[in-house]
Amino acid sequence: MGTLMSRSRAAGNGWGAPQAAFTLIELLIVTVIVAILAAIALPFFRDVQIKAYVNSVATDGRILFHGFEEWHSLYYQYPNATSPPNFNLVTFEPMRSNGVYQGDMQSRLLNGQADAYDSPDDQGPNQEFWVQFTIRADPAWQVVVASSDNAPLGGGAWLEGVYVFKNGVLIRGPGT
Repeated sequence: MGTLMSRSRAAGNGWGAPQAAFTLIELLIVTVIVAILAAIALPFFRDVQIKAYVNSVATDGRILFHGFEEWHSLYYQYPNATSPPNFNLVTFEPMRSNGVYQGDMQSRLLNGQADAYDSPDDQGPNQEFWVQFTIRADPAWQVVVASSDNAPLGGGAWLEGVYVFKNGVLIRGPGT
């Protein structure tokens, strides 16, 4: 039996110097700290992701805005809202087939399409337009591409360019 004891002590598994190890309490404390840090970091990362979606749609909105301007320079009016060649909320026709818009924002939009489009006639037949989008990642965010004073989120003000709204409040746009 003496040899068994001496082997255990020599291997450090017995009555010799204590082994370095973490206690259950120390492990629980570390786990709680990691959970708190994750709870703080996850909303931050979600906000960054949503802002990336918004910026991506706004950037593509600038391409669409320039497409509308090019359409107007070619046909002296914007696409119609109801009669051909009317603007399609899903495919963005006739902008695509005429080569004035080649963007790809539908995958980042709620329901994969624009919310609404109009080309009101108060400035003359089809001399203004607005199109509104809701961000799929967070429907509180909307992007409006417009050259109009009739955009629903514009409140009667003339909008010229790409505007970003959150819960109906203007966050940014040209001149803001």
